[in-house]
Amino acid sequence: MKELRIGIIGTGMISNRHMTVWSNIPGTKVVAGCDIDEAKVKAWGERYGIPEENLYVDFREMLKRDDLDAIDVCVHNNLHTPVSVAVMKAGYPCYCEKPMAASYADAKIIYDCAKATGQKLAVQISSIYNLQTRYAKKMIEEGKLGKIYHARSVGHRREGRPGFDMPMFSRDFIKKDIGVHGPLCDLGIYHLAQMLYIMGMPELDTVYGVSYADYYQDPRLLPDGLTYDVEDLSVGIAKFKNGVSLDIYEDWAMHMDEVGTSFIAGSMGGIKLIDVDTTGGDLAVPKGGRIMGGGEAQKPTLEFFGYEDGLKTSKIINCQENGRKEAQLDPRMALYNDNQVHWAAYLRGDLDDSTRIDSPFIAMETALLSDAIFVSQALNRSVTGDEVREMSKSIALHKQETPWGVIEYDF
Repeated sequence: MKELRIGIIGTGMISNRHMTVWSNIPGTKVVAGCDIDEAKVKAWGERYGIPEENLYVDFREMLKRDDLDAIDVCVHNNLHTPVSVAVMKAGYPCYCEKPMAASYADAKIIYDCAKATGQKLAVQISSIYNLQTRYAKKMIEEGKLGKIYHARSVGHRREGRPGFDMPMFSRDFIKKDIGVHGPLCDLGIYHLAQMLYIMGMPELDTVYGVSYADYYQDPRLLPDGLTYDVEDLSVGIAKFKNGVSLDIYEDWAMHMDEVGTSFIAGSMGGIKLIDVDTTGGDLAVPKGGRIMGGGEAQKPTLEFFGYEDGLKTSKIINCQENGRKEAQLDPRMALYNDNQVHWAAYLRGDLDDSTRIDSPFIAMETALLSDAIFVSQALNRSVTGDEVREMSKSIALHKQETPWGVIEYDF
C-alpha cells in the first residue's frame, strides 16, 4: 500500500481531531503543516513530531512542494473557499473541513473549481459516514416508511457558544468576517446534510427562516472590544419539490433542557435519529483520552415507529454495534464508516466517483439550504431555491491580514 503524504493548512483545534483520525488510518501520514501563527504551528509540529523544516506560516510555500499527495484544509468558515481553490489550482486534491462555505455562492465556487481543475475534492461531514445514516437511507429506499412527507432537523445546547462560553474554541467562531454565521453553519451542517442525504437529495422549493442572537451575553466574556457578531439560534421551514417538508431548529444556547431530536416521518413509519455523529466517530477519539475540545464520541442510534406485518411497533437499532459486525462480514464497508478513511480510499482509487459518497455535492446543497435561511431573514419573506441560487453572494475573504503580511486570494 502506497503511503499517502498529507499536508495540513490550519493547525487550530479541529486539526487535532483530523490528526487523531489520520494517526488511526494505516498508510497515511501528515508530513507538513501550516498556520499564519508561527508559535502555534511550531507547537503543533512539536506535538506531532513534524520537523520544523516542514512547518510553514504561508501555505502557498507549502503548495510548492512536489512530495504531497493531498491537502487537508482546517481553516475557519470564510477562508474555506479561497484556500481550497488555491489548493486545487496548485494541483492538489483537497479535503475541506465543514461547512463547505458560509454562502451557497462560495460553496459553488469550490465545487466548480474541482470540476475545472479535475482535482479530487471532499468535505468533512461525519454525520453521513456511519450505519445510522446508511440504514435510515436504506429503510426509505425499501419503502419501510411508506410515503415520506415531513422531517425535522434539530441541534441543541443548553449553553455552548464556541469562542464565547466555550473558550477552548477560537474566537473566530463569533466574528462576522471569518465565522460569518453561528450554529446553523457549525453543528447544523451535520444535521441538514444528513437529512438531505437520507431523503435522496430532494430539490429545494421554498424556505422561510429567521435567526436570533438574543441569549444572554455576559459582557465579562467580551474583553478588549470583542463583539459577538453571529446568531445563537436559527429556525426555518423548508419545502422540497417532491412535496416533503423539513422544519429546522439549530441553537448554540437556549434556556430549555430538551427540544427533541431529528426525525423523518412517513405514512407507514417514522425514524428518530439519536446521537447524530458531529465529532468524527471512533477514530477521532485519542487512545485513553477525550475528543479534542471536549466530549465523547457519539453512539448513533435509530428508533423506528410504525407498522410491520400489520402490527404497530417500535424498535431500537444499535447502529454502532451493527456497524462493527457489518465491517467484519464485509471489510469494504469500513470505507463508508469514516470521512477520512473514505477520502483516503478515494485518493488511492479504491473508491471512484461511482462508488464514493459525493460529499462536495451534498455539502453544496446543504449550503443552499442554510443560506436560504439567512436570505429569507434578510428579505423578511419566504424564498425559493432558485432565488437563492441567483441572489447568493460570495462573501469569502479575498484579503487576509496576518502577523507577517497580507495574503491576497484569487478566486
